[in-house]
Amino acid sequence: MPGLLGFIHKNSIKETNENIIEKMIDSIMHESFYKVDKYINSSFELARVHLDTFNPEKQPVFNSDGSLCIFFDGKIYDYNEDMEKLEYDGYRFKYKNDAEYCLYSFEKYGKEFVKKLNGSFVFIILDLKKEKLFIFNDRYGLRPLYYFFRETFIFASEVKAILEYPQLKKKLKYESVIDWFNFSTILGDRTFFEDIYLLPPASIMVYDGKDLSIDQYWDYDYEPDYSKSEDEFIEELISTMKNAVETRMENDYSYGLSLSGGLDSRVILAAMDIDKRKEVILFTFGPEDCDEAKIAKKVSKKVGLNINTLDITPEMIIENAQNMVYYSDGLVYIGYSYIIPLFKIMKDKIDVIFDGLALDLTLGGSYLGSLLDKKMINSESNVNILNLLVEITTLFNDHELDELLIKGYNDYKSLDSFKKEFNRINEKDKANHSDIFLLKNRVRRYVLMSHVLIRTIMENSVPTYDNNLMELISKIPPESRFYHRLYRKFLIKLSPELSKIHYNLTMVRADYPLILWALGSYYHLKKEGLKMLINRLFPGKIFLPNKRGYLNFSQWFRVNENWKNYFKELLLTEKTVSKKYLNQKYIQKLISEHEKGEGDNALKILHIASFEIFLRLFFGEGS
Repeated sequence: MPGLLGFIHKNSIKETNENIIEKMIDSIMHESFYKVDKYINSSFELARVHLDTFNPEKQPVFNSDGSLCIFFDGKIYDYNEDMEKLEYDGYRFKYKNDAEYCLYSFEKYGKEFVKKLNGSFVFIILDLKKEKLFIFNDRYGLRPLYYFFRETFIFASEVKAILEYPQLKKKLKYESVIDWFNFSTILGDRTFFEDIYLLPPASIMVYDGKDLSIDQYWDYDYEPDYSKSEDEFIEELISTMKNAVETRMENDYSYGLSLSGGLDSRVILAAMDIDKRKEVILFTFGPEDCDEAKIAKKVSKKVGLNINTLDITPEMIIENAQNMVYYSDGLVYIGYSYIIPLFKIMKDKIDVIFDGLALDLTLGGSYLGSLLDKKMINSESNVNILNLLVEITTLFNDHELDELLIKGYNDYKSLDSFKKEFNRINEKDKANHSDIFLLKNRVRRYVLMSHVLIRTIMENSVPTYDNNLMELISKIPPESRFYHRLYRKFLIKLSPELSKIHYNLTMVRADYPLILWALGSYYHLKKEGLKMLINRLFPGKIFLPNKRGYLNFSQWFRVNENWKNYFKELLLTEKTVSKKYLNQKYIQKLISEHEKGEGDNALKILHIASFEIFLRLFFGEGS
């Protein structure tokens, strides 16, 4: 995705003669409409590749004496008063944009000023007198930046740009491969490449020409406030959510919102100012007869807006699979590849898409119920919770991994990686400990990465990660977040009309009692299980489609000939690159079992296919 990139000169290498910065830029120029800003001196080569939406003014921006400059990617909010103070102190703003504000704040207050920034951002400040480089990112790591620091210091918004550095020898990191198949993603800050890492959230990175340091300026800190009633929390949630959405609609952009059958996007719609909401363009994904699209249409009708339904076809996934893997450096599986063609269609109508990322987890407690069910909240040991989290997030268990991986590549213990990341979290409350782990790993490395890919096409805005909202949620007792307990009441108070519409995971109204939510969820799980049983007992004779979601990988593998042929040719031929690491007989078994209805191996096959494409792109011939 677009973003910041650059490297530091080493006297022993004549990088400028090799056009390294141009190669790095070219590697992430996925669309012709991208814009590029550059800065090159005897020590640094830096660039910004951007969509010309947020902060479109030319960069870098310099301070008055030319001793400092900034490259900024992203958007920040709620700083008008602070900017006025800087103006009062004599700072002259030419653009009055995010980049200038951060540059002058750094000049006046030093690097600690980043603690108050509210938004989604990565920025670089160069101290040209001291030849010192600072990199800052937001609290949650919403805009990825990768880096390499050994013989030299290189950084970029995509790993492939770092790989353009000629002296860097790329090597596959086997622990990351284990993570990928065990947990559907890579944990912590690793990538698929040795010595290339993802910048942690809330980082202040400093390079002084010799050493590289990273300090964390913020972390999740749950401090439940039991003195407040749920009604008091609900009132604060409503005002805070409305403010988060309102501040993100102050600029003159064309806004869009993708509605699903869930609650997160519905909350954003409900929190919008009624007049401004009329200008928002709504989308949902099809087929039109799936539950997600039906619910989205009911929501749009309730607020008096039209909605655009964009159909997702099986062919769309496989036709865009290679680009998906390439854009994401292998870190997003190909099930999300519909993002590329559909958001290109949406770009014709909007500049910025609203995103309700992770509210289901932070406020809805979507994983807390499992802890409560298994009576682990009051456990004195973290072992049981650790095991449950492994169970929740596992794709291939250890036994299946032994079958999948060629001997010699299965020596790494997947649970060691999991324990390492789990034990990094300093939180006494068991429920909140699990949520922080999931936010830092499952959400940041799996869910967020697919959302980040939207920015290869357009900017997104994430009011659910507003600092004030997150701080408020951190004060809500975990008991109130179980099973969407408070979330449900919050939606009812925020928008009584929208709460009367069904929730896709239960297929009962959002304002119905929790007992009916539980029964609805149980009923639909059993209903889908019965369909799978009938399809398995009568293969080729009876086929009952699943119409709950707009993606139905399990069915497509069984009934779509294009899918069957594509994945078999990709994974089961002499051209298959991953056979060096993966057991083709076991992969054949997974495909055969799935086609016969003996199991649902769709996600496993898709992750194997994603890894195969990754190897072809980054380690195959001509890569």
